[in-house]
Amino acid sequence: MSACIGNHKTCSETFSGAILDECTPPILPTRIIDVGSPDREISPRLIETKGMAGYYVALSHCWGKPSKRPLMTTQSSIQSHLTNIPWELVPKAYQDAMTATRRLGLQYIWIDSLCIIQDSHSDWLDESTHMGMVYENARLTIAASHASDSSQGCFFTRSHPPASIELSHISQSGDREGSVFASSMPIDYVPITPELGPLAQRAWATQEWLLSRRMIFYTADSLVWSCKMITQRETGGSFHSTARNHRWKIIIERYSARLLTKATDRLIALEGLRKEMGKKRVNDTYCFGLWKTSMPDQLLWFCKDPAERSKSLLGLPTWTWA
Repeated sequence: MSACIGNHKTCSETFSGAILDECTPPILPTRIIDVGSPDREISPRLIETKGMAGYYVALSHCWGKPSKRPLMTTQSSIQSHLTNIPWELVPKAYQDAMTATRRLGLQYIWIDSLCIIQDSHSDWLDESTHMGMVYENARLTIAASHASDSSQGCFFTRSHPPASIELSHISQSGDREGSVFASSMPIDYVPITPELGPLAQRAWATQEWLLSRRMIFYTADSLVWSCKMITQRETGGSFHSTARNHRWKIIIERYSARLLTKATDRLIALEGLRKEMGKKRVNDTYCFGLWKTSMPDQLLWFCKDPAERSKSLLGLPTWTWA
């Protein structure tokens, strides 16, 4: 993360091309969770920021089935959350993300279910339109890639590594400089990528991944770092990530195949991304999920599965994929 902040100029750019000053803390979102610091662990609490500035982490995670909904801030719980969120009530995915935030030396984390008043439609609608900036301005986004709900953590128990042998490390001058250790890779080893986890099936993750400038994915077998310059596993192996394709047709093709808890969120879950893309398309018009200057090309869509228009609650025109 330090190398990226110090050396990757591209990673200081937002989706629309604006340059962020990495040395100046951004304005914090409307609400944020204070988790303390490595040398000052506190019980987490919600803060109404009122224009405060600071570096923070954002969390990308699965909400899970209705029976396993995460801890939420509601109109009845917000006052208690502003005082204290008891650690024993914090679900495992949130605990792990808060622990990681502290260990990175950062004090604040943004988690949607706690930082938006979930039973206030006006608050949810207002905050959802600013969600793009929340992820863009975050110092880092933590992705709980293989947790299907918040009761499952970011940190997975590691299996024992295969037996290794010690080899002498000989420098170019012929001197011995310590050791390296080598082991065989399992024959059937297939690295797990973020795109194969349950989080990749969540529609809201589309804009979270595209707008985040830096991400750390906690997968079932390794950590994966991804910024605008590189995507690599903790072992050092780099690979191509398909999560950062900025072509609208490709974005929609992937997004529309993902799952939404509420069908009415079909366009709202893209609103942050739409606002950022609109800054680049200054002479364009957004039309129910399509861009006017890209028609008729963007009208050439079809459903891989039979459409069920009767289930749509949005009353949208028949020509839009949404």
